[in-house]
Amino acid sequence: MAEPALSAKMLRVARMEFRLTAANKAFIIITIIGPFLIAAMSILPTLLAMGGGGAAAESRIALTGSPTLHDAVAQAFSPTPVEIVRVGQREDDLRDALQAGVIDAYVVLPAGLARAEAGGDTAGDEMIRFVTRGGAGFELIGMVEGTIGQVVVAQRLADAGFDAERVRALTRPPRMDVRRLDAAGTEAGQDIMSVMFTALAFTMLLYMTILLYGQALGSSVLREKSAKTVEIMLSSVSPRELLLGKIAGKAGASLLQYAIWIGMAVLFLQVLSPLLDFEIGIAGGTTNYLYLVGFFLLAFFLYSTLYAAIGAAAEDEQHLGQLAWPVILFLVIPMIMIGATTANPDGVIPRVLSLFPLTSPIVMFQRLLLGSPAAWEVALCLALLAVTIGGFALLAARIFRVGILMTGKRYTMKEIVRWASYR
Repeated sequence: MAEPALSAKMLRVARMEFRLTAANKAFIIITIIGPFLIAAMSILPTLLAMGGGGAAAESRIALTGSPTLHDAVAQAFSPTPVEIVRVGQREDDLRDALQAGVIDAYVVLPAGLARAEAGGDTAGDEMIRFVTRGGAGFELIGMVEGTIGQVVVAQRLADAGFDAERVRALTRPPRMDVRRLDAAGTEAGQDIMSVMFTALAFTMLLYMTILLYGQALGSSVLREKSAKTVEIMLSSVSPRELLLGKIAGKAGASLLQYAIWIGMAVLFLQVLSPLLDFEIGIAGGTTNYLYLVGFFLLAFFLYSTLYAAIGAAAEDEQHLGQLAWPVILFLVIPMIMIGATTANPDGVIPRVLSLFPLTSPIVMFQRLLLGSPAAWEVALCLALLAVTIGGFALLAARIFRVGILMTGKRYTMKEIVRWASYR
């Protein structure tokens, strides 16, 4: 009987690896809770920092000071979530109301704060005190400071003989409409918040799945090596067929998981957006989903070959972790640099990292989300990645062939690299 073709053997190994991965309980659990974990680690902190949790909506604040100023401040806060209430004029009354939970904070306005002296200098240079019981968020503090400041300035201008409304109209800053010019020369609007959320969520998704599947592949190879089952498998397939088949099977399972996650994300955003004060969307639409899947596959094949080789060379789980830390380092660097990349995607360091193959899948993906890289940079990135993946696959196959049957000793990284030179 003729020996099955190389592709047929690899396909059987890939199908087996796919079933073992997709039918695993851990895979099902991660598929269900994965989007929520990623949202909690990327989007939720940003929403909370911006006050998206609605902490200011329940705020009730009392003031000291003249009734005129009190009424002006209350009117200024009327379109905001903050409610200005009357409790009393003495600070002791405000403090008792705060302790009793009647109000959330009170503001002490010094006497003469809004008066202007002859000659243009203001007499109200005293500090405004803002007192809370359990602390206040930055959004609430900034809103109170800005609103009261506008009222005080308007009152001073009125007392000095200026038309406060006219001055307010002349000093009102213009709004900015951010536009993006695509490769076809078409101008389109760019929602900064959607871009930021998309960059954070997609980068976290890319990082977690590369790390998760890479480590899972390395651990799978190590378990089969330790249990001696790999010796039985190698009686019917070659080491190269086994290596490539396992990688292909994991890739298929990961794409299935990505498809489920993207579908859940679309449905989740449709439900979540109406519940928040501003709309959250995926910037770039379908194009960014294609970027996500494309760069994930490139990064997956790049790192999975390394993890498979390390798993074949490792003696136990602890040894696997020791050998894998240089690989993890190159995954962590883009995560550390995400703030700098988002702030200045065309900076020297982001551009270098977007071309260096071990960091380029994540950094170039971030730059594409922000719309900054030139076409030649993307082409060069893809070419370098393709060459690197091919080279790593060749070296990993040689290391895998030697290391998969080597047991009883913890080999150093130097010895493992030397195996790559064996023909």
